[in-house]
Amino acid sequence: MRKSYVMLFVGGLVLAACGGDTATDDTPAPGAQGGSATTAMGQDHDGGGNASCSPSGDTVSIVASGTKFNTDCIATPADRQFTLNYESKDTVGHNIVFLESHTATQVMFRADIFQGPATKTFTVGPFKAGAYAFHCEVHPNVMMGTFVVK
Repeated sequence: MRKSYVMLFVGGLVLAACGGDTATDDTPAPGAQGGSATTAMGQDHDGGGNASCSPSGDTVSIVASGTKFNTDCIATPADRQFTLNYESKDTVGHNIVFLESHTATQVMFRADIFQGPATKTFTVGPFKAGAYAFHCEVHPNVMMGTFVVK
């Protein structure tokens, strides 16, 4: 019986953290600054982690499918805005956030939670060179990766 109460409590926390937002428009989530991002503290960052991918232009595409991202590393050029094409093939809600690390509390960019199938496009950045983290706030333990800025 006690285990059931714990599971209900944890489930309530997850829903509260996600806000239950299932908007399908491009209205920015709180703190998203109209789809733009700012670098936390405006300084260079060395977040460590998997920094094995390299930028290939000013557009980044990521796909959520089967409660997984199609990649665990995305990269963009430093000090330039970029376009983020985010496709969700799942009917459950997903989003993406960029942070200094997976345990950071200050979000550098937040896309709104939306249900698929749908694709959203955001203008993000610029960011200083470094290695950061990204994850889905709804499923942070299974949908995550490294965000490399070079």
